Amino acid sequence: MERRVWAIYFSATGTTEKVVKTIARELGNMIGAQVNEINYTLPHQRQKEYEFNENDIVIFGSPVYAGRIPNILLPFLNSGFRGNGALAVPIVMFGNRNYDDALIELRNILEKDGFCIIAAGAFVGEHSFSKILASGRPDFKDLKLAYNFADKIAEKLRCTIMILKFQWKYQVKNQYVHIISLVIEKVFLLIF
Repeated sequence: MERRVWAIYFSATGTTEKVVKTIARELGNMIGAQVNEINYTLPHQRQKEYEFNENDIVIFGSPVYAGRIPNILLPFLNSGFRGNGALAVPIVMFGNRNYDDALIELRNILEKDGFCIIAAGAFVGEHSFSKILASGRPDFKDLKLAYNFADKIAEKLRCTIMILKFQWKYQVKNQYVHIISLVIEKVFLLIF
């Protein structure tokens, strides 16, 4: 089954959307995967439940309000997504103040929803309440960071895929090698 990359975001001002879609498009290009999008900004878009599988890579973005994931989103984030082993990259956008615990909070929610976190990032965007704080961001330099981040994720996925191929190749021939490859895979995912 083919890999799919998903750009999923809440983006009231468009900054989270811009960064998440940049990362998802670049990652999709790098690994040759189809890119899909779920925008859950408007309330009616949070009425559906979304389900993924181990062939999916989800770039999941949220803004930061007062150092946290917006509390109005928490019920949906805790019940609207089922990861089923899909890989995920939580992304938070903050208005050049601080993202405090928002990235950890989003990571924890996604793990509870059944996603396997492979990377995470915090990016600066124009503050939603002020046109002065981080004005015009994300700008070219910020988007360049997003491209580089996507490249690092793709590099990591290539390493993970090589380990999974090793596991599959030797699974039937030698049970002992299969067990070792499973251990290597788990250690690899925990290290990064």
